[in-house]
Amino acid sequence: MQMQNDDGQLIAAYLEGDDNSLGFLVDRYLSDVYTFALRLTRDPQAAEDIAQNSFIKAWKHIRRYRQGSNFQKWIFAITRNTAIDWLRQKKEPAISSFENEQGNKLLDTLADNELLPDELIARAEDAKFVGALLEQLDPHYREVLDLRYTSNLTFEQIGEILRRPLHTVKSQHRRALALLRRLLQVEPA
Repeated sequence: MQMQNDDGQLIAAYLEGDDNSLGFLVDRYLSDVYTFALRLTRDPQAAEDIAQNSFIKAWKHIRRYRQGSNFQKWIFAITRNTAIDWLRQKKEPAISSFENEQGNKLLDTLADNELLPDELIARAEDAKFVGALLEQLDPHYREVLDLRYTSNLTFEQIGEILRRPLHTVKSQHRRALALLRRLLQVEPA
């Protein structure tokens, strides 16, 4: 029954002593937070750590959450900041990036095991192609596209998470799409 409560009600219930309410919030957003962290870091282990740390930070600062505001935006902002901290600490030579190129993370992370092998290969090739195109974009553009199309957030929500004005987010979205179009025209058919 509590699963149907909105986020604000769950937080209020937690603050009143119902520990299960926080668990419902974690269950509701864990997958999205992990996916967002993975897209920012491109490292599954780091994404797991960042997701866990993001929820720990949210739990420690739950009293700072403003009732009536969007919990998803709040947890995404915490996740983004945690990922940025991780990326700053990782300023060592990117030896792990060579390891990433050797392995095919797309095949490891495809969830639908019931696909036929040829469908699986086609999906992996499409995802790899799109991923390669996205890698050519400025990280600011990638962030906007990821939040818009992977997390299905509005431009207003993206602006709040990234702490950018709405017109900047919309402009970066348009520029990113234009750059992708240009890259698609350059790519061999």
